[in-house]
Amino acid sequence: MQFGIFLPPFHEFADPRVVVELATSAERAGWDGIFLWDHMLSEPGFRVADAWITMAAIASATERLRMGAMVTPLARRRPWVLARQIATLDHLSSGRLIVGVGLGDDGWHEFSAFGERIDPRGRANQLDEALELLGLFASGEPVDFVGDEYQVHSPPFLPRPLQRPVPIWVAGRWPNQPPLLRAKRYQGFFPIFAGPEPPTIPAQSDLDAITRQLPQTGTGYDLVIRYAMSLAADPVHDATLLAQVGVTWILESFGAFGPEPEIIREVVAAGPAGKRV
Repeated sequence: MQFGIFLPPFHEFADPRVVVELATSAERAGWDGIFLWDHMLSEPGFRVADAWITMAAIASATERLRMGAMVTPLARRRPWVLARQIATLDHLSSGRLIVGVGLGDDGWHEFSAFGERIDPRGRANQLDEALELLGLFASGEPVDFVGDEYQVHSPPFLPRPLQRPVPIWVAGRWPNQPPLLRAKRYQGFFPIFAGPEPPTIPAQSDLDAITRQLPQTGTGYDLVIRYAMSLAADPVHDATLLAQVGVTWILESFGAFGPEPEIIREVVAAGPAGKRV
């Protein structure tokens, strides 16, 4: 079991230097990773930082901590630009990058505000083709690709990422099946469960249904759960149960509307509540 921080780079944490301080504290306290929301907009008046530039700052200031954007909606990224960013950040971090991907949604008008498509089916097509392209760019071979969304004829992208492959975690709202089927082709699944904020422990029936459809976890495949473990009555017990049903990462989840930054700093400095698993 590994433990990470799941943080929106909003408000005070829209300053990358503040997030770097939090990341170095997390590394000292024994956390295994830090994962940032990837958004263009939030509530009106919210300050928002770019997750990828912030991760570059984290990579330069840490040595062990894994990092990723959770999640990057590929429909609003040109896959060839993202491929360059992935390779560059993987080298900068000495192979510590994890790429989280998904459809995203228009809840804060992050597509419609810029005239981008909002229909999920169309964005799903973009997502699948972009994922295929990311794999082709990472191969270090020439890319000739003709799809419904993208047409690419490119010389090799060099340097290749350090990791072969860079892990890709696919996010999806449970119980929607298309994201789960997509995730089976990559290195991890990040299910998003409906429910309260902060999130509670998922139902074992849901986790069992998910793991029956995924590759075996713990052997190069990850099942990633967001959970406010610092609020649990018995975090070690909860982490043990989650490990038994195949969860490999627990992300300590902090929402867009709280808690206060000082509380977040205290939780991070205390280390993972379920670390003894």
